[in-house]
Amino acid sequence: MSVLDTISISSLAAADALPGRGFWMPERASTVAGDVDFAFNLITWISVFFFVLIVAVMAIFIVKYRRTNGREAEQTVTHHTALELTWTIIPLILVIIIFYVGMVGYLDLRTSPVDAYEVRVTGQKWFWTFEHPSGCIEVDVLRVPVNRPVRLVMGSDDVIHSLFIPAFRVKQDVVPGRYTTLWFEATRTGTFDLFCTEYCGTGHAQMVGHVIVYDEDEFDDALRECREWIEDIDDAQLHLAGANLFNRCQACHSLDGSPGIGPSFLETHEYFHDRRERDMIDGTRALVDENYLRQSILNPRWNTVAGYQPGQMPVFQGQLSERQLRSLIEFIKRLDEIELDDRGRPQVLSPDQIRELGGDSPNDAGAEQ
Repeated sequence: MSVLDTISISSLAAADALPGRGFWMPERASTVAGDVDFAFNLITWISVFFFVLIVAVMAIFIVKYRRTNGREAEQTVTHHTALELTWTIIPLILVIIIFYVGMVGYLDLRTSPVDAYEVRVTGQKWFWTFEHPSGCIEVDVLRVPVNRPVRLVMGSDDVIHSLFIPAFRVKQDVVPGRYTTLWFEATRTGTFDLFCTEYCGTGHAQMVGHVIVYDEDEFDDALRECREWIEDIDDAQLHLAGANLFNRCQACHSLDGSPGIGPSFLETHEYFHDRRERDMIDGTRALVDENYLRQSILNPRWNTVAGYQPGQMPVFQGQLSERQLRSLIEFIKRLDEIELDDRGRPQVLSPDQIRELGGDSPNDAGAEQ
């Protein structure tokens, strides 16, 4: 075993022994987090050491060799082989160590295990869509098993995004027209933040999500619930299920009448019940009915409401099941029955609460919480 291997292994072992949350770093919750933290701390403390050393020596020399009256400048040496070798060899060794640690960590981050669990990821303004092999598709929520490698295959529908999970120490740009990948293996269960770290327009700050890490048996149950939860919701309660899907819409559409990237759902709700037509950007008029709502959700680029910029809303064709689509349409149609919080967002009930609701009102369900 080489000296560099010994240094790397012993240092990483020390990093793993540190608490999960450092002085300036978030908690560690993946197998690669310790490696990343060690490389970061190594470079940081080397920089701190030499900064203090150089400033201290500089201060001493300023005082010791300051100019004084009556003292002539003395002749100084122009060459010192031992000193020059010292300040060349020591930095060279440090740079080699930093390169080695960084390269080993980089190769590990870029090479996923062959048996990794694969999730398809789509970034679009301004949310993340995660599609599992089982058919579960969710927005801004990534469910993964603990102690199992997970590989994300990512693409963008519009502009460059960048997926970052601080607790896992992984980050990767998501680029239109090509696939990028990253992988991680979570080491503890819980919920962790997920961000977009590439400025992508007006709603960039809202492009956040969560990673939920489950035990293996709970993970299978969670995926099954994700895939099937809406299928056994009564038709009479579909509008409440639609509130669970509103997170896909909230970056562009409000519920209180205020305009955003797109028209407010409250305005659309009123147009629907008044059987009114909307002025479109191409000069035509469109009646706001079920067909209008369906077309606007699945393929919003067929036309744009006058006064709004075209091409801003992502296409949901293929991302929503027929029942999910119906629930969103019912959500807009029955928006006056949805209770909103102080921030103008809908009260979201769990699938079990919706199933148990029966003939009760949403307010009754909220009182039971």
